[in-house]
Formats: sequence, structure tokens, C-alpha cells
Amino acid sequence: MVMRTLRRASAGYLLRHPWQLALALVGIAIGVAVIVAVDLANSSARTAFRLSMDAVTGEATHQVVGGPGGLPESLYTELRVTHGVDRLAPVVEGYADAGSLTLRVLGVDPFAEREFRDYTLPDDAPAGDGSVLAALLTEPGAMLLSPATAAELGIASGDPLELAVDGTVRHARLAALLPNDAGAGELRNLLVTDISTAQDWLDMAGRLTRIDVRTADEARTSALRSLLPPGAQLLEAAGRTRAVAEMSNAFMINLTAMSLLALLVGVFLIYNSVSFAVLQRRSLLAMLRALGLTRGQAIGLILGEGVALGVIGAGLGLVAGIWLGEELLNLVARSINDLYFRVTVTDVVLSPVTLAKGIGAGLLATLAASAIPAIEAASYPPRLGMSRVTVEQRAGRLLPRLTVAGLVLAVLTLPVLALSGQALVAGLAALFMAVLGLALCIPWCVRRIVLLAAPLAALAGGSTARFAVAGIGANLSRTGVAIVALAVAVSATVGVSVMVDSFRAAVSDWLDDTLRSDVYVSPVRGSFGPGLVRELTGIEGIRDFSTNRRAWLEDVNGRTRLVVLDMAAESYAGTELIDADPADVWPAFEEQGAVLVSEAYGFRNGVQVGDSVRLNTDRGERAFPVAATYRSYDANPDTVIMSRTIYDLFWDDDQVDGLGLYLDEDADPQAVADALRAAAAGRQSIDVRSNAELRSLSLEIFDRTFVITDVLYWLAVGVAIVGTLAAMLALQMERARELATLRALGITRVQLGGMVALQSGTIGILAGLAAVPLGLLMAVMLIDVINRRAFGWSMSVTVAADVLWFALLLAAGSALLAGIYPAWRAGRSRPALAMRED
Repeated sequence: MVMRTLRRASAGYLLRHPWQLALALVGIAIGVAVIVAVDLANSSARTAFRLSMDAVTGEATHQVVGGPGGLPESLYTELRVTHGVDRLAPVVEGYADAGSLTLRVLGVDPFAEREFRDYTLPDDAPAGDGSVLAALLTEPGAMLLSPATAAELGIASGDPLELAVDGTVRHARLAALLPNDAGAGELRNLLVTDISTAQDWLDMAGRLTRIDVRTADEARTSALRSLLPPGAQLLEAAGRTRAVAEMSNAFMINLTAMSLLALLVGVFLIYNSVSFAVLQRRSLLAMLRALGLTRGQAIGLILGEGVALGVIGAGLGLVAGIWLGEELLNLVARSINDLYFRVTVTDVVLSPVTLAKGIGAGLLATLAASAIPAIEAASYPPRLGMSRVTVEQRAGRLLPRLTVAGLVLAVLTLPVLALSGQALVAGLAALFMAVLGLALCIPWCVRRIVLLAAPLAALAGGSTARFAVAGIGANLSRTGVAIVALAVAVSATVGVSVMVDSFRAAVSDWLDDTLRSDVYVSPVRGSFGPGLVRELTGIEGIRDFSTNRRAWLEDVNGRTRLVVLDMAAESYAGTELIDADPADVWPAFEEQGAVLVSEAYGFRNGVQVGDSVRLNTDRGERAFPVAATYRSYDANPDTVIMSRTIYDLFWDDDQVDGLGLYLDEDADPQAVADALRAAAAGRQSIDVRSNAELRSLSLEIFDRTFVITDVLYWLAVGVAIVGTLAAMLALQMERARELATLRALGITRVQLGGMVALQSGTIGILAGLAAVPLGLLMAVMLIDVINRRAFGWSMSVTVAADVLWFALLLAAGSALLAGIYPAWRAGRSRPALAMRED
């Protein structure tokens, strides 16, 4: 009965202080919203990719795959006819563009499909109607689309559609619509056609992308594997999907870490709000303690308030997170498309797990932030609990212990990093330990600085300035938390800005070194055949050229990116070798079958000069010696480079993905570009770019990738601004009698408001000074630990002075902005009312 009454009184107190209640809820809601939004965007992108892959894979349990050139069609015939292997389905895959929409082309054999993909022929046609099947088998260009895709393209059954496939115009006709009930959007942007049509469109005559297999029998799997020729492998279908999806894991984990940073800042804000609620009622709580309220009941009362705030704030955060997730989804999907693999995702998928994470994070953060004020309120003897000075005395005694605990936590990051190897999650944990540990040391530093600054403030601005600065140290239980929250948020802007600037400078330098050719030519989609390559490179004005081919090699251990280069004499200097002499490397590379491994590949796989890498070729598995490690900031960093001469010995693949052209000194680049387009006209659409254009495009994609990071850390700053406002309001309310006394002694409203504003600005400056070293530490860890473990890259730290000045201005400006209302409120206070006894 007593606790019920106390809980009702607690609810009444919160409702009588709506601004305080609102600020606490905003802190919780923003932290939860950012976590939910990032998780929803990441999981929605993953789900869309998995659904589309599952739709294409169908019921296949395994897949027979070959090298970059695919598999010979005769292998399917041999397995089914000669060896009697059933439950096989040949597949040809690729992409086609219909205006601005990219479609995934799936070429299938309708007679082998029913056991694998039951949507590949419409099941809503009249019984016995074979017109759709006949159209697919006999009509060139006949194809199927989902109703949603057809509606987006504005076509209906029977309508023609013009496609661009590998840069060549192809004419298709919509024979029928795929069934509506095949799944939750996984057939969106999927085009199904007969395998012969797909082979014609994709220039894969006599070749297959893969052969789907359906079997749950290990003996049959082993028997099938024994029938495969060198270069062909039987892999689990789910494993292939997982290997592709895992390419983006590091990117998504980093986004999650940024969202947790926003919640970390929110924890300080929640602590501030709950602590203030306790401090405002310290006299009441002390009186209740004197009347018999136990410590456990006092703790339960405060934690109950925290849980109530957590539930409401988390609920608001879920709503805001779903909206924000829809906004972030496009940024996440665009970055994945730019860097890793193509994903078509239009809607946020509401996952119960994600929503549970958001609620759980909000409640845990609130309980953690409420625990200290609750324990503190219950620990005071009733007589001392009625004294305001007790609070600051207790804070002063705890301050050295808090500082030591922070230093210990920061130092513990060293063994965590040393013992965790390449584990990314451990690296992120170490980053948070370092940030939190050093943040706990900030209040001690603030007290020392304030003691030195207060006399200087008196010389510069008189007694009111001294009161303003000294008040920060005198009320450290309140101001210290505000400074820490603002410092952590601003340090994130410093750390991320320095990391991005360092990364951009490294990428820019790498592009300057790598892009040696005058003009670069690539197909709009797909690859060049050898005939077109000869014609393009024979155009007048071209004195030399290099070619590249980029392929994925697969085995049971995953995927390896292989870059094949036929290098012009001037191209060698564009590859920065880290650990070997170019005079030794290039002859071995061209003549002895040696390969180069990227810095990321060497870091992740423990490979160095003198080792060898084993690759699955069309002649079987082969070992290639490693001649050197090279620097690369490619979007797919785990890469092996091989000479075209050696590649042609082991793979049956004559395709070329790009050309680098070196022009005569007197050649007109525009004339050469026009001649290149004219030579390819009607055969293949090509993209011709100058060195400068390609460099600009690469940096544009780089900048686009970090837009989402900018959004997340500005949200963290927003949380900190709200926290500073809450702290200044709380401080002004707590000091109401003190400020009223100053008014009674003759301080004007303007002077009083100015004193509060000065205090806010000083808090901001102190937070900015703390944020700079904290942000620089964060940047070093992001560069040397997080990015290294996530992507394998190394780079130098580049610190621009304007980033540091901006951090100081941001902190001071945020605090001044948050102090406007408290300053105005202090100036309008009425001394007589404020000086009354409670």
C-alpha cells in the first residue's frame, strides 16, 4: 500500500515537471531510434538480398560452379544422360537494364525446373494451356516478370520491352506474369526466360553459369563430386549465398557501432535527468527515510521511475526508428550497391528481433543510468539527505575513485587488443572501453581547470564571471555529466572526420598512383570480347594499352577476388609494392607465374612474400608463389593480381573488363573517345572516361559511402545538445535560491542571464577541449584497429586544423544554444518566491 502511494506520487512529480520528463524521454528515444534504424536498414538489406538469392536458388541444395568463364553446356548433358544423374537444372544468369531499372536475368530449362523453382512458369494459366511454355521455348526474347516489376515498367502481358544487355540492345516480349504468391517481394526485378535466350543475350553460347543440384544424400553428393572435371566444383547453395552476403558485414558492423555511440551519449543524458529528479526530492526522500522507508524501497522507487521512462522512451524510439530506418535504407542499399553486390530493396522489413533489441537497449541504458542515483539516494542517512551540500561532498569523494576506474578501463584496452587478434567486435569493444574510460576522467580534469580559471575569470569579468566559472566546479555532480556527454558526442565528430579525411587522402593518393592511363574504356555492363578489344586498341592515336579482367574464384572456403592484368610498360609504376623490390617482382610476375596479394588479403590470410596461394583453375587447383604485397583501397580489398599471360594458361576465359589507353602526345583525347564510341556502336555500349573523370567518379562514390556516417554522428551531437539543455535547466533550478540571493543583492536580470550564459559557454569550451584529444584517440583506433580489422587497409593519420577548431566551436555553440532558455529563465526569476523555504 505504501509503495503504491509512493509510485503514484512519483508519477505525479514527473507530470508536474513536463520539460524534465520530455528531455529524459527524448534522450532515450533518440538513442533507441538510431539503434533501431540502423538495425532495420541493415537487416532489410540483408533480407532483400537473401530473399532474392533464395528465389533464384529455389530448392537447390548444391550448385556446380566453374571458373570465370562458367561451365561447358556439355557437362550438364554428360551428367544427366551419360551418368544418369537426375535432379539437375542448368542456369544462365546475368543482368539487363530496362531504362533506369536493372533486372536480374535468370535463364532456365523449363523441363528441368519444377523441382527447383515452381514460379518459373505461371500456374494461373488455363488448364492445358501450353502457350506460355511454347512461347518461352520457340519465341526469341519471350520472358516472364513479376506483376510489381511489370507495373513499374508500365507493360502488360504481350507487350514488347527493349533491354540493354551487356551494353547491347535486345528486344524482349512479356509472355506472362510470374505468380503473385511466390513470396514477399523476392521476385521483384527478376526476369525469367528460356536458357537459350539468356545465352544469346549474355553471349554465353554453349556455356552455363552453374548447374543447380537437389539432393540430401551425402553418398549421392560424393558420387557427383567425383564425376566433375577439373575446374568444376560442387558447393552448398546456402554457403555461396552466405559468402556473398558476408562481404558487407564489416560495413554494417561499423554502422551499428556508430548507433551505439549515440546510445552511449544518451545514457549520460538519462543519468542527468534521473539524478536531477532524485536531487529535487532529496528532502522528501530523506524525510521518508526518517519515517521508515527502507533503502531497498527507495532504490525500487527510483528504478521504477527509470523503467517507466525507459518503456515510454523506447516505445517512442521504436516509432522514430522505423521512420528513420526507411530514410537510412536508401543510403545503406546505395553503399552496398556501390561497394559489394547488387541488392534491390524498397521497404523496411520490421523484424521482431530488431524491435526487441531497441526496447532492450533502451531499458538497459535507463536502468544503468538510474542505478547510480538510486543507490546514492538510498545511501544517505536521513539527516544528511536533507542537505544539498551532501550531494557535492559525496561527488567530491567519489571523483578520485571514478578517475582511477576510468584510467584502469582505458588501460585494459591494451590487453584486449593484444589478445583479440583480428576480431572486429573485440576491436569495437576496446574502442568503447577507451572512450568510456577517458570520459570518466574528464570531471577530475574539469575541477582542476576550474580552480585555475575562476581567478582569471574574476580579473576579466568581475565577480559574476567568477561565480559562473566557479559554479561549474561547485556543482560537478550536474555539470560534469553534461560536459562528458557533450565531449563524447563532439569527439565522435573529430574521430570520424579525421578518419574519413585520412582515408580520403590515402584513396586520393592511391588513385593518383594507380590511374596512369590517359583514357579508360569499359563496357556499360558485362565484358569485351577479344575481337572488339583488338579493334578498339587499334584506333589511331593510341600508342599503348593495358587490359584488366576481374573475376571471382570460389571454393569450399569462400570467394577470392582475382584481378588479371596485361600491363603496358608505363602501368607497372602504378602498383605500389609494400614489401619487395620491383626489379625482382615484375619478371617473376610476367614469366614465372608469381602473383601479388593485396595488403588486406595478406593481413587476413597471413600471407607474405615467399608463401603461395592456392587457386581453383580450369585445370584444377594450383599453387602460385607470392612475389609481393601491394597497396589497394579497392571496394573488394581481398584481391590477388595475376598476369594475363599466366591466366590464359589456366583458365578458358578470353573476356576483358576494361582497357587503359595511353595516347600519343599529339593525339586529341576527344577525337580518340569519339572514334572508340564509333567503333563500338551497334555492338556494345561503352563508357569512355579520362583519367581525371575516373578519379572524380571514384572519389564521388567514396564520399557517398560516408553520408550515412555523417547522419549518425550528427544524431549523437543532437542527443548531447539535449543533454546539455537538461543539465543547465537542472542546475538553474537547483541554484534558484542562490541566484535569487544574488538578485536581492543587486545583480540585474541581464547580469544574471549573462552569468548563466557564460557558464553554458564555459561548459561548452571545456567539453570541446576534452573532445579534441578524445576524438584524436578515437581516430587513431578507427584507423589502426577498426578499419584494419574490418577491411585490412592501413593508412597514415591526417589531421586538419579546421577539424579541431570546428570541434571547439561546435561544443561551445551547442552549449550556448542549450543555455539560452535557462539564461532567459534565470533572468526572469522572482527573488522573493525563490528564497522561500520549502
